[in-house]
Amino acid sequence: MLLPDPHLPWPVPKSVVAMIAEREQGPNGGPALEAYICPAGVPTIGWGETDGVKLGDTCTVEEADNMLLQALVDRTEEVLSVCMVEPTPNQLGALTSLQYNIGQAAFAKSTVLRCHNRGDFEGASRAFGLFNKARVKGADGVVRLTVLNGLTIRRALEAAIYLTPEPGAIHEQMPQAVQPESSLVKSPIAVTSGGTVGIGAAVAVFDLFEPEKLTFLTTAVDAVKHYADQLSVRPLTVLGALLIGGGAVALYNRWKQRKEGWA
Repeated sequence: MLLPDPHLPWPVPKSVVAMIAEREQGPNGGPALEAYICPAGVPTIGWGETDGVKLGDTCTVEEADNMLLQALVDRTEEVLSVCMVEPTPNQLGALTSLQYNIGQAAFAKSTVLRCHNRGDFEGASRAFGLFNKARVKGADGVVRLTVLNGLTIRRALEAAIYLTPEPGAIHEQMPQAVQPESSLVKSPIAVTSGGTVGIGAAVAVFDLFEPEKLTFLTTAVDAVKHYADQLSVRPLTVLGALLIGGGAVALYNRWKQRKEGWA
């Protein structure tokens, strides 16, 4: 693949420039010398340039490289303007690559940046994976939020670069015995959700057989009494159903997260 001119004064490590170029190459490989429509429906040219681009625009390879250089100069300045913790060159490269793809507005309020600014670099690296979706029009003409393999790969590459130590840094020793994935049953979220379902079931049962023992729930009952009256059902029955439903939804979402490979 044709890569951008390595002799230009790139503001981020050249490995990052190469990674961005590889992920931003046009439909025929290398920079797109004619504007095209990307999978998200945006007119694009060169190495992923979109600002002011319209179909019919053309450029040379040199112009594409210079557009990428200027874009990265501008983007690194924008990234640094919201970084409270000074990033290393590799961190800056990864953050800039993400910002290049999602824009400054989304980057400035991202979990990636929040984690970075509190020094939680592992958390920041994990949060890159949150940005792997785009709105894509399907064959039926309906636009849906869709996970794209290209975005998933790019986020993984950025996360790896973000955590890569600089040359000369002390490298962490790699253990040769790695623990298996944690049990979903022991997940704090799963345990709490299961407890919520249990409490909801207990409330519903006690409301049927021993309602006098549930007087400590007066405040919660008052909150749902209005709706219960409208439905002509007992308030505690409504509260129990809400707890069971809420806990069940949380359990399902936690299970779905694990099924999709989340922590």
